[in-house]
Amino acid sequence: MRIQDEIREKLEEAYPYKTELHAHTKPASTCSDVPAEEAVKLYKNLGYDSLTIANHFTYEYFYKRINTHDVKLSVDFYLRDYYRACEAGAKEGLNIILAAELRFNNQNGNDYLLFGIEPEDLHDIFPMLQGTEEEFYKNYCDESKLLVQAHPFRNGQIIMKPETVDAYESFNLHPNHNSRPALATRYAKSAGKIYLAGTDFHEYGHEGLSGIRTKTPLLSSHDVVKAVRENDFIMESDGLLIIP
Repeated sequence: MRIQDEIREKLEEAYPYKTELHAHTKPASTCSDVPAEEAVKLYKNLGYDSLTIANHFTYEYFYKRINTHDVKLSVDFYLRDYYRACEAGAKEGLNIILAAELRFNNQNGNDYLLFGIEPEDLHDIFPMLQGTEEEFYKNYCDESKLLVQAHPFRNGQIIMKPETVDAYESFNLHPNHNSRPALATRYAKSAGKIYLAGTDFHEYGHEGLSGIRTKTPLLSSHDVVKAVRENDFIMESDGLLIIP
């Protein structure tokens, strides 16, 4: 056996549990072609243990979709895909994790993945989307949360200062965008910040391109926060294992 294969085998044995940190489903995210139940089947067939449903959670987005800014109606609409994924996951044996991809009204078009939340937390978060990311991070985020700037080096994104986020999503492998993972990783390392991997899954055939591996299965959004903050994970991107 080649030394490279031996090292890979040992890493896979030490970190056997695979998690997708960034997936979109329809109808919650109009950009996705895949219903929640189908996403669950796709990731189960790939041997994943956990799938994060991180649909778009944006103030004006819901008004355009369901013609209301009502908090309860907006949150209920958002959570339908998550609950459908949970139901399918229970049947298929796949853990479903809740996250949200935030965008703030009074700012640029940046996107941020938020972990460490429960469904009821979205009612408090929704009105804050009218403000700025810096205000949200200062007033809402603490050690129990993880706010990650998604694909920071993609065209149209503005790289946020390290003191306003917990991590950067460097290995975003959405095939329809160039997220410049090498530049994002280099920036995160220079800033002393954590960097993460996620597929940004939207379409059939794009599933499982980038994720993380952990020693124990990630069962909830809070488990993601714990594993990332303890730096106890490795990444897998397009079949390559990456030690952060």
